[in-house]
Amino acid sequence: MEDFIARLKRQDEAALNYMIDTYMPFLKGICQHILLKSCGRQAAEECLNDVFMTIWQRAKQFDGDAGDFRKWAGMVAKYKAIDSYRRHMKRLERESVTDDVRTAGISNNTEEMVLDKEARDEVLAGLHSLPEADRDLFLMKYFLGLPNAEIAESLGITVSAVDNRLYRGKRKLAALFGGKERFT
Repeated sequence: MEDFIARLKRQDEAALNYMIDTYMPFLKGICQHILLKSCGRQAAEECLNDVFMTIWQRAKQFDGDAGDFRKWAGMVAKYKAIDSYRRHMKRLERESVTDDVRTAGISNNTEEMVLDKEARDEVLAGLHSLPEADRDLFLMKYFLGLPNAEIAESLGITVSAVDNRLYRGKRKLAALFGGKERFT
């Protein structure tokens, strides 16, 4: 077994095949436990592939014996699956907010509808220039209409941090739109 770890560190493909044959059920179980219900089978399989690739690329960082290798590989799988779950949930959340933004404020007047859509699209494009955390904050505040205290609680930051980030974000967007401020 010690030979296996040394060969894996040297990037020996036979060691990679041995690792896949030996640890596949264990690592697959971890990925599926975290991802199967919420993200689906394909996400769990992609995560498992990422786990093997990460172990292959970072094998030189491993320092321990065979028992430690199983634990280390399990931790790699656990954290890869958690990251995959978080990415999936954030994507779903963004898609939901985007759908809500698209359907909000529909008026009967065709001209108003076109202008509203153009304004929303322009603002959404501007929001993509902000960091992801600030973008989420703006969507919560200006598209979902949440109060700053509720935003702070959901993001785990202080109300003053929300105020400061909104202020800085509004300044960035105002500069992007040539001084026209769209948020009040």
